[in-house]
Amino acid sequence: MPSANGRRIAAATLVVAGLLQASPAVAHTRHENLAVVHIRHENPAGVRRALDAVVAAGAPGVLARIDDDRGTWIGTAGTADLRTGGPVPRQARFRVASLTKTMVSAAVLQLVQEGRVRLEEPIGERLPGHVADGDRITVRELLNHTGGLADYVAAPEFTDPERYGERTYTPGRLVAEAERLPRPERGRFAYSNTGYILLGLLVEKVTGRDLSAELDRRIFRPAGMTRSYLPVTSDVIRGPHATGYHLPRGADPAAPGALRPVTRLNPSFAWAAYGVVSDARDVNRFHRALFGGRLVGPELLARMRTGVTTPQAPIFPEYGLGLESVALTCGPMWGATGSIPGYQTFGFADATGTRRMTVSVNVQRNDPGVVPMLLSVLDALNHYFCGEPYRLPAGTRGSARLTG
Repeated sequence: MPSANGRRIAAATLVVAGLLQASPAVAHTRHENLAVVHIRHENPAGVRRALDAVVAAGAPGVLARIDDDRGTWIGTAGTADLRTGGPVPRQARFRVASLTKTMVSAAVLQLVQEGRVRLEEPIGERLPGHVADGDRITVRELLNHTGGLADYVAAPEFTDPERYGERTYTPGRLVAEAERLPRPERGRFAYSNTGYILLGLLVEKVTGRDLSAELDRRIFRPAGMTRSYLPVTSDVIRGPHATGYHLPRGADPAAPGALRPVTRLNPSFAWAAYGVVSDARDVNRFHRALFGGRLVGPELLARMRTGVTTPQAPIFPEYGLGLESVALTCGPMWGATGSIPGYQTFGFADATGTRRMTVSVNVQRNDPGVVPMLLSVLDALNHYFCGEPYRLPAGTRGSARLTG
């Protein structure tokens, strides 16, 4: 099974017909060991049960945060560390993985607003010689994964995070790894971290500043994201955090010690594609600022939410300019999902950014048995946004993939 690092949530096959036959909604277990903080907010019982189900399905721990005009609700279940059994910190930081792409996209679109970048300009105009056919692949195509670029994480180099997580990669090396792989068809959606590495280089070329500094200046500080940063090579997560785990390829998740701790990673392999460290409060602040129009103007924000059809339809049916949709029972919500060794993240908001929810799970698993865990996360989101259990979208047939 190919690696899903940085792709939109886990390379796990969802056998839809069987799931629908078993139950129209996600099953729950008895609620246990859940820590909850209420700050002027009602108690979302359905969300609490769904978090417990995430742990019962194989996650060491999970954290969820809700922010809206009624206040804040924070819930955790399971453990931050399988060795000590300690609780998940309520202000836990984590590697947000591909939520990074939305932040980089917002920075690129600010440059578009300033007249310094054009969506339809070929990337080869600013970055000549980086990729073949760079004179035809546009900035817009990089943003929505239609540029026909291979994904560098599919290279054999990126099979074992306990090995590549100890190495330092330059953006040029990452692009070069992708260029050795077969390319997908240009013009159709094909998820590619490579495109966002190029977009990070574009931001640096146009501004003359490091991407980490530009994200801090353009995104983190304006949105009040005081706990967020883009590390380059530092392998530690600053501040409170849960231990991150991964399941090695082919390992039996039920075997003792199967989940391997992988919190400390040199994140140079992720960078502009999926390298940001943040927490649930800051992710919710980001979506409030973005969808509230404080980071990108209304015309470009509308383009961010104008999506192309993905292979994950109808569960994650569309991908726009750095944003993806999730099909909940009350309609689509926009945000992003992310998967990186150690952590999986879901962050979504309503159209105005008034209602926001972020879920962090401290494991990356790509085996088919992870499906109930992912469905339970979707159930938590659906309970909050829609007030009812999650059900797979009508018309789902055969099999679909939840990808990260």
